[in-house]
Amino acid sequence: AALPGRRVLVAGATGAIGTVIAHELAAHGHPVAVHCRSRRDAAERLAASLPAPAGATHAVVEADLVDAAEVDAALALLAAEWGDVDDLVNAAWPAVPSATVADADDAALDAAFAGARGHVPLCRAALPALRRARGAVVFIGGALSTRLHPGLGLFGAGKAAATALTHVRALEEGAHGVRANVVSPGRVATGDGDLAESDPTFAALDEIGALRRVLPLPTPQDIARTVRWLLGPDATAVSGQTISLAGGERV
Repeated sequence: AALPGRRVLVAGATGAIGTVIAHELAAHGHPVAVHCRSRRDAAERLAASLPAPAGATHAVVEADLVDAAEVDAALALLAAEWGDVDDLVNAAWPAVPSATVADADDAALDAAFAGARGHVPLCRAALPALRRARGAVVFIGGALSTRLHPGLGLFGAGKAAATALTHVRALEEGAHGVRANVVSPGRVATGDGDLAESDPTFAALDEIGALRRVLPLPTPQDIARTVRWLLGPDATAVSGQTISLAGGERV
């Protein structure tokens, strides 16, 4: 039987994009550690649904990424019971409601930067294993980190912060063989209800994007395939980069 592929921790794996990433990696021989913040039942169902590589199993990791001690403990437990992770994909991001910068109170700022706050302890906790494995980090960013739109600055600022930290990590860890890249989707065709259907600010952004795109909307599968390529042997010279998936729209 073929040996299992590199072990990948997928943070935010129970989300619409994270679920597809987990399936894509498992289908190509990777043991996957399915992360959730609190929906452990959903994470366990997802892990059970993934094709299992010969000689390997999938795992479930539960942790609030903003709580550094919780993240450290969860990854230590994962290493003891499942093994070190070789690569890390962060598709976790909390909801950030639209708001103008003028209306950004403390609660709104906390929500805006919670994702970036979680990205840092996650990468830090995984770093020793990533160094040993000469592994890779892929962060799922967003086009709003560079495409400015009224009312969506808080969401974009959080994604921009995590993107910058990922790029700097690539510079700092290259000597250890660790790569770090960002996949930055624009509007994604998930097939489910999303903010564009309930939030007029996101709906207005969608109308503008429709005029600027030259290709169909990217799908979660497009994102997952790009993630798999970035983790694979054909992308070993790629680090510190952002790959935009926005249907040809300049973002």
